[in-house]
Amino acid sequence: MKRLFVAAVAMAVVFASCSSDKGVATTIQGRFVGSGVDTVYLERVSDNFTTPEALDRVALADNGGFKFEFGIEEGTSPRFYRLSFDGGRRPVTLVVAPGDEIKLESAGDIFLNYEVEGSEESALIKEFNREYFTAVDRVARIAEGIDTGEGMHRRAYDAACEAMQAQLRFVGTHRDRLAGFYAIRHTAAERYIPQLEGMGITVAHRRALVDGISERYPDSPYIAILEQEIATDETIIDLSNSVSEISYPDIELMDIYNKSHRLSSLDGKVILLYFWSAVDSVSNNVNAELKSLYERYHDKGFEVYQVSADADISIWIEAVRQQKLPWISVYGGTSPEVFSTYNVAGVPTAFLIDREGNMSVPSLKVSSLEESIKELI
Repeated sequence: MKRLFVAAVAMAVVFASCSSDKGVATTIQGRFVGSGVDTVYLERVSDNFTTPEALDRVALADNGGFKFEFGIEEGTSPRFYRLSFDGGRRPVTLVVAPGDEIKLESAGDIFLNYEVEGSEESALIKEFNREYFTAVDRVARIAEGIDTGEGMHRRAYDAACEAMQAQLRFVGTHRDRLAGFYAIRHTAAERYIPQLEGMGITVAHRRALVDGISERYPDSPYIAILEQEIATDETIIDLSNSVSEISYPDIELMDIYNKSHRLSSLDGKVILLYFWSAVDSVSNNVNAELKSLYERYHDKGFEVYQVSADADISIWIEAVRQQKLPWISVYGGTSPEVFSTYNVAGVPTAFLIDREGNMSVPSLKVSSLEESIKELI
């Protein structure tokens, strides 16, 4: 009997050792019904959100149930994991810490209908997904021609703006959350409406996340990722601001009367190449102040070549007429290559071209812009 007792103790020690080697027991389980899914895959998302690592897979039970049990090293900062599925369905992203017991339930479309318990961060991600991707899906339906008729482009633009605003609101109110880090990684709205590129997440949002996450999760690897992205963004900004002497690429676009205007036709003059949008209040404010500069310096050789980034051409036409813009105003909303050529990430954006064709990046503050113009006239 004593020998059996000793053997039992030895076996217990072995099992305890194995459990310790595998880390703290962590569980993700749930039930998905009516989804058409047969198999669920568990993946660990790489810290830089590139290639996920496959960990396990399970077939759904007859009642839709599934369960993953795995170990995470004790003391590890929470990481992103995801449940993925066959058939191109969107994965469900979770924030998992050692010892978590996370439960999910869904009926029908998993991605938009799932509920999650046992992880506050994961529940926040669910909230973001529903609001953001509901708007993105609306843009996709319009882009695919499911929604047709008058104002189609405007509806697409509005839906994309709604998605972007949902993203900005979420990040702004969850600056100390890993769910906020997850939210900034999405650019679906900009992919459908290129004119919105650069008008969403900025360096300021990333800095706020660094401060917030550093306080809540001081050991998080995502802090270093954010800092690297901030450094990259700032380098690009510095390079853009240092542009001083380059030959500008030529473009040709149509005005509201379908008359073609080539930028190079203004050679020999001081040209303000100005990218704007009629639905952007800052752009419209610049228009109002720019009129006085145009009136003072036009006869001395100053010209404005203004390119619209509006998705809805009718809104641009109406704005040009109502504001009685006196310079060349052309439409670039259906020509994304124009914006990529000049690396336009957002509006308003401007370039000042001198009489020799050298280009610089001016301030759009009227007093500073006037000084720049006076130096070149």
